[in-house]
Amino acid sequence: MIFIRKLHKWLTLLIGAQLIVWLVTGTIISLIDQTEVSGDKTRQSLSNQKSADPLRVFFPSHQLSIGPELIHSIALTKILQRPVYRIEQSGETTLFDATTGNELRIDKRLAEAIARNSYRGDGEIANSELIALGSDEVRDFAGPIWRVNIDDDLATRVYVSPRDGQVLAHRNSRWKVVDFLLMLHFMDYAREDSFNNWQIIIVGFGTLWIAISGVLLVLFSFGRSDFLWLPGFRSGGTKVSSKVGSENNEEQSYDLDSTLSYYSSLSQHGVKLSSNCDGSGSCGLCKVQYASDPPADTAVDREWINAPDLADGFRLGCQHKPCSNDVIVIPDMAFQQSLQSAAVVSSQWLTPLLKEICIRTDTPIQFRPGDHLEFQIPSFNVDIDQLGIPSECVNVWRELELSERLVHTVTDTVARTYSIAVAPNGEASSDLRFTVRFAPPPDGLDVQPGIGSSYMCSLQAGDQVMFRGPGGDFLLHDSDREKILIGGGAGMAPLKSMAVHLLSNLQWEGKLRFWYGARNQQEILYRDSFDKLAAEHQNFEWQVALSDAHDDKSWTGKRGFIHESIFDNLLKHHESLGNCEFYVCGPPMMLAATREMLSKLGVAESLIRFDDFGN
Repeated sequence: MIFIRKLHKWLTLLIGAQLIVWLVTGTIISLIDQTEVSGDKTRQSLSNQKSADPLRVFFPSHQLSIGPELIHSIALTKILQRPVYRIEQSGETTLFDATTGNELRIDKRLAEAIARNSYRGDGEIANSELIALGSDEVRDFAGPIWRVNIDDDLATRVYVSPRDGQVLAHRNSRWKVVDFLLMLHFMDYAREDSFNNWQIIIVGFGTLWIAISGVLLVLFSFGRSDFLWLPGFRSGGTKVSSKVGSENNEEQSYDLDSTLSYYSSLSQHGVKLSSNCDGSGSCGLCKVQYASDPPADTAVDREWINAPDLADGFRLGCQHKPCSNDVIVIPDMAFQQSLQSAAVVSSQWLTPLLKEICIRTDTPIQFRPGDHLEFQIPSFNVDIDQLGIPSECVNVWRELELSERLVHTVTDTVARTYSIAVAPNGEASSDLRFTVRFAPPPDGLDVQPGIGSSYMCSLQAGDQVMFRGPGGDFLLHDSDREKILIGGGAGMAPLKSMAVHLLSNLQWEGKLRFWYGARNQQEILYRDSFDKLAAEHQNFEWQVALSDAHDDKSWTGKRGFIHESIFDNLLKHHESLGNCEFYVCGPPMMLAATREMLSKLGVAESLIRFDDFGN
């Protein structure tokens, strides 16, 4: 389903762009006067040019100087009231004066006269030329063609055939615009003047695929757990006995529903695996470890779990169902049935869309660098004006075109995880900080912003929050290897915790590098703090790359996407990548690009840890 989901997403993006092109071009074409486009507005009716009078005496056709080729047809017609014979031989057309029998050629003077006769308007002939290879404005006519340019408001161009004097087309500036729009509208990039081309056929099949894959994704998004509220569904599955434990909780036997995933079946017993996606396989948080005989890994497992951990029996709890005699290990946090509470101490915007939330827990907690808390998201109804958006950031929010209120009504338990952005101090701590990026809806979609980020960004000093944790597996290796942190956006939180812990708490003397990606200088988080750390610790390197600061002349640092910048400036020249550990956290696209880059460099998966900060 991973492949289907990704293909569905990218095809929707590409075909959606074409739909916008169809809408825009179709609208513009409909607003343009079609009589001007077709040339009818300046084209004279030539109904007066009828066939020559058959009762009149003409030069005998059998005495014409005609070549030996087979004659296909002889027609008596008129050009400018002048009777002519039109002879068709082997695909060639020859004209003869029907009065004198002399061959008639459509020269410049005659072409201009024919054009003038077919034109009605106030313009005068400006010039004319014989185009040897034809014109893209009369694509169905090959070979030489006369173009007569008329000086009028529409820049009319009359095309005359040099073979038989026929007026082939009237073109003008309006036609040129509409012709370009029609090319875009019908995807007729090869200029075949047909909408039955391979580009539009591909789009048609792509649209069919979007519809089919969309139905499949909807069907596969439902599991038995979505129907547990229906009578009989809660106990309808076959029960199997599985043993479940954690590092600090002894194994217990549970009778689990074999038709549900571990994520859903354990939740019936009050054991809640972390998840930001409610078990749909798109967050990678609900990891479990099989003590022995793990099931075959799925594509979703492989997306979120590296090869060494897969070999150690780690799987996603939302992707596998309980079997008899399974023994699995889950995070301690999953057994925490009671919630802890904390008070919001401060809430301030660090960038236009990223906020730092500081809380003070009722009971001090111990955590590790990289750990997260799982916050419960209650119902909320908040006016955007209550978010305390700084005046210098108002324009950014206005461009988002959000509704005036952020609303969420709880119908079921909703939780979101956020990494702790401070380092542990060796003892239980009460004051914790989090960096939360507000997640607006994707462009063009009329949906609510991210539920978790909307709630967290609405918090003000004095508010109470409920949470579980700490927990997580995005943790530092206990080794002397060089450590390279790569982050972006709100992915700063766990990486900041790791960097400060190594340098300030452990006084670590190994090489530590932190490369951080932002769009502009305004979005560089904790810049002063890291500049100070770099000045105090010779073994610490702090680099920032800006991806959207082309016009910022005050920036003298790295530019471009962070994965490209660290590759160009460090990794492709690094002499001992096999002795480095990588810790990556940031937006999904940045995370995927960085992992792909490290894979191409041959970095072992066991040396790469990553975390998608979610929303």
